[in-house]
Amino acid sequence: MTRADSHSAAVLAALLALAAWGCAGTAPERDRTALPELPAAWSATPAAPVADSGQGWLADFDAPGLADLVDGALAGNPDLKAAGARLAQARARARIAGAPRLPEARATFTAARTRRAPTGLSAASASTVTTFGLDGEVAWEADLWGRLGDTARAAAADAEAARADLAAARLALAAEVARGWFALAEAGQQVALAQRTVASFGRSRAAIEERYRGGLVTALDVRLARENEATARANLAQRRREQDAAARSLEVVLGRYPAAGLRPPATLPGIAHPVPAGLPATLLDRRPDLVAAGLRLDAAGARARGARKNRLPSLSLTTSGGTASEHLKDLLDWDRLVWSLVSGLTQPLFAGGRLSAEAALARAEDSEALADYAREALTAFREVEAALAAEGHYTDQAAALEVAAAESGRAADLAQERYTEGLIDIVTLLEAQRRAFTAESARLRTARERLANRVDLYLALGGDFAAPAAAPTPAPTPAKEATP
Repeated sequence: MTRADSHSAAVLAALLALAAWGCAGTAPERDRTALPELPAAWSATPAAPVADSGQGWLADFDAPGLADLVDGALAGNPDLKAAGARLAQARARARIAGAPRLPEARATFTAARTRRAPTGLSAASASTVTTFGLDGEVAWEADLWGRLGDTARAAAADAEAARADLAAARLALAAEVARGWFALAEAGQQVALAQRTVASFGRSRAAIEERYRGGLVTALDVRLARENEATARANLAQRRREQDAAARSLEVVLGRYPAAGLRPPATLPGIAHPVPAGLPATLLDRRPDLVAAGLRLDAAGARARGARKNRLPSLSLTTSGGTASEHLKDLLDWDRLVWSLVSGLTQPLFAGGRLSAEAALARAEDSEALADYAREALTAFREVEAALAAEGHYTDQAAALEVAAAESGRAADLAQERYTEGLIDIVTLLEAQRRAFTAESARLRTARERLANRVDLYLALGGDFAAPAAAPTPAPTPAKEATP
């Protein structure tokens, strides 16, 4: 080995020693205990599993036209278009981040015209020369330690997270359309109930006025009957206002002008199937927002590894070549080609603490991403458990209100008969009528809330919708950080 070779080997050994020192401050293994421990089954037990109909969760509602509304919203909602644009941006950033791993080549063509000064006293000796030049350069940084790969993988994970965000946005939009459609359906039913109530109370008021003219009841009965009818009319106006607001809100979600042109369906839809069973662990792989959080956690880890590797030496190779001539045809003459090949090994020595601060920042961002993932997971589990528990409560409540509405309706009819026979007073009749209206209104409201809760459950479970979502990426699993 020559003295020059020995000197080069010593320099390389010193650089590698500095690289090892740079890795000495490697961050400790991630504390995965922040992730929640998953139970073997949901604490709120769902119903028996059912076969997948292949039509998505929208098929579980007997709601003709709902799927078409969802398709329209997916095509025209501005927020969804913005999410699609963010995905395109993330994919472009991923391509940008991956570009430094490949050689960079560029070519330059120049043309210059130069007037040379005269060499003697006569200006006739001056000359004008035109020269052409063609130069090329290829530069490449060898990714010795995987730093460029970490950067590219982080950007790719961000792009996949944006794709999961888009899937989550599509699912959330479908759920919002379904809830809005059910709210409009209930509003229409409440208007119809209010109209029937106004008509019923109007007939009662007319009958009481007739009896008053015959001297069978007092003026108090007449005034109370008129108050009852007026209150019913005020309630009808309120219900119409609520229907108008529900229609306009849904139209905005659909990407339409809020003209209140949507007509409510004739009835509230039913639910075709029980809740499908599943295990809590599957939620981590199925729910798009959790998939996105897991991918961002992976991206943060890759950035942390890349930031630590900034202390390591980098090897770059650059080759350049070119030619110049006064004639264009000579530019492609290889005998005139001049070229050079340069390699460089660069080791950062001092940067004012910037490299250490960048590594500390990346570790802190990684810890934040882990905490965010744990929070998102706990929130998802809470939403599923709450919706599962509410499913049973709404079922019991709806059954009880069915009985209450039926019994109060019969009680109101019986009170009308007894009042006509003079067996009860006006206050008892009005109270029976109001109870019947309140019970039926509560039944309609609970039926809509039960439908909305089922939508919330499918949203919490990350269920499918009309347009299939992208295949989810598995959630991150505990693993030790690789060190340079």
